[in-house]
Formats: sequence, C-alpha cells, structure tokens
Amino acid sequence: MLTIKDEVATLKRGRRVTVELEPNEYLMSFKDGAYYRLGGQVEDVVAGYIIIDSHPVCWCSITQKWEDA
Repeated sequence: MLTIKDEVATLKRGRRVTVELEPNEYLMSFKDGAYYRLGGQVEDVVAGYIIIDSHPVCWCSITQKWEDA
C-alpha cells in the first residue's frame, strides 16, 4: 500500500486519505470502540482497537512460530 495523500480532518469534514493498493491488497476501516466478528473458522468477536494495534506476521517453518513480517 502506498499512501499518496493524507489530509488532516477539519471541523467540517473528516480525514481524507488517498492510497494505491497492490492487486492482492484490501483496505478496511475500523472504529476504536466497535466490535468485529473475525471471519473463517475463528468466529471470535474482538474490539476494534485490537485489530488497529495488530501488525503483519508470517509463519516460520524452522522455529515453528509466528514471526514479525
């Protein structure tokens, strides 16, 4: 994801962000105090701030644990 433009919020309008996504990327928006159900087989419900504070990881077949990407 490449951020092209990031305009701060004003009293009359919210923050404006223009981004360029790779073909396999998706853009989602989360509210801090809202709750979201995770997809797939997990089906857990988590608060928005947990998703906002997350970071990408990848599975390491050598150490057999999740490593920071």
